[in-house]
Amino acid sequence: MEATRCFLAVRISTDVRRRAEKLIKKLSVAGADVKWVESENLHITTNFLGDITGQDLVDIANKTIEIAERHPAFELEMFGTGAFPDVRNPRTLWIGAAQGAQQLIDLQEDLTESLAAIGFPPDSRKKYHPHLTLGRLKRFSRKVEDLKGLLQENAELPMGQCSVKEVGIFASKLDRTGPKYTLIGRGSLG
Repeated sequence: MEATRCFLAVRISTDVRRRAEKLIKKLSVAGADVKWVESENLHITTNFLGDITGQDLVDIANKTIEIAERHPAFELEMFGTGAFPDVRNPRTLWIGAAQGAQQLIDLQEDLTESLAAIGFPPDSRKKYHPHLTLGRLKRFSRKVEDLKGLLQENAELPMGQCSVKEVGIFASKLDRTGPKYTLIGRGSLG
């Protein structure tokens, strides 16, 4: 049986998507060599699962549904720009989360613990930091300095709100034009 690369994520609102698209255009003016996330692929990952097959996918879906039901729906405010590991050394460019971030962290931690119990350990030892990835720097050049300046200028930029009502299970397939994400399951928040 062929494995499917999967992750759990929260979808963003149309308003946040539009604002993110505008921000990407603004940041791209710097001319840095960044692989920007396609608009249709913008999401907030909670858990990366890796390559999954048959029964494992059923088990993951059942745990996702079970954990999601324990958490009430909430509003998530997206706010400001930043980078991993940090703005001085930007590799991954993102929009942060403000109000509602703790609810998303709590949901992610419960999902992580539940999935670990069925054999899916966390993909990272780092503490979860809710964010919307905008792009990844491919290589450094002098233009990165301009990008850093733009990130700092937009560090306090309000980016809209999302109503978090479910956690999606997504399959990721890579083709010539980049990754394509397909919703294959979901857990509705209680």
